[in-house]
Amino acid sequence: MKEAIPMHLHKDVTETGIYLKIVTPEDLGNHPIEYAHRDDFYILGLITRGTVCIDIDFERQTVGAGEIGLIRPGQIHRFINGENFEGLMLSIEKGIVCDQYKLIFKETSFSCNAIEVQNTEFVELKILYQLIYDMVGRYEDLSVIRNLVSAFVGMTAGCFKRADCQHYWNNRRHTEIVMQLNHLLQLYLIESRSPSFYADKLKLSLAYLNEVVKSVTGWNVSNYIRNEIILLAKRLLYHTNLTVKEIATSLGFDDNAYFSRLFTKATGKSPMQFRAKP
Repeated sequence: MKEAIPMHLHKDVTETGIYLKIVTPEDLGNHPIEYAHRDDFYILGLITRGTVCIDIDFERQTVGAGEIGLIRPGQIHRFINGENFEGLMLSIEKGIVCDQYKLIFKETSFSCNAIEVQNTEFVELKILYQLIYDMVGRYEDLSVIRNLVSAFVGMTAGCFKRADCQHYWNNRRHTEIVMQLNHLLQLYLIESRSPSFYADKLKLSLAYLNEVVKSVTGWNVSNYIRNEIILLAKRLLYHTNLTVKEIATSLGFDDNAYFSRLFTKATGKSPMQFRAKP
């Protein structure tokens, strides 16, 4: 029997809410975390050398030198491989991250999990990380360390906010609507896959909702809903022993064959092919 997707808790890592680690291939050689899992905290990884390849919600992401990667709480991820890399990793308990930065990280989840950092900011982030790392090692005043961590997180949030891939920043209202749609999908996705259903819930015309979702994500509402369904299906295929028919039923599909065709068209693999080799 397959186990549920593991959830790593920050309280099991450290009592301070802050954990830093300089990660290299040698370090991962003994205890690599290569299985898919989730965390209840944020992970920021500043890559100073080489490249790292990870899967985030079943999408492969390569992060190279000069870039910073972000894994948000609840995202399913696993380490794939890396080449001659060094990463400055900082994990932060959610309660330490201020609401302003949380909002930026949530809004940027539509676009990217890694960005290139301008050289000046990259140097500043490295220096700040090293200062925090040294102070933690010396068991300095935790309140001072948390203030420095907040500055590091704030600088990172600013980098994500300015990144070119974030087209939705041109219209903040559009982003807010898509975030509301996400919340409704969490509540009603099994009940309804109809774009009109969600337009009515949001008290918007379907044409306007399509325009908004496309401006933020690049997809129309139908495709956006489909992508959410496919992600749920991938998780169930990967981490449960439910049959394809049982998964289809649990996702609100009466027609198992239709669900299989939808999944195959979206991923290029049948559900059983994905289960055998994600």
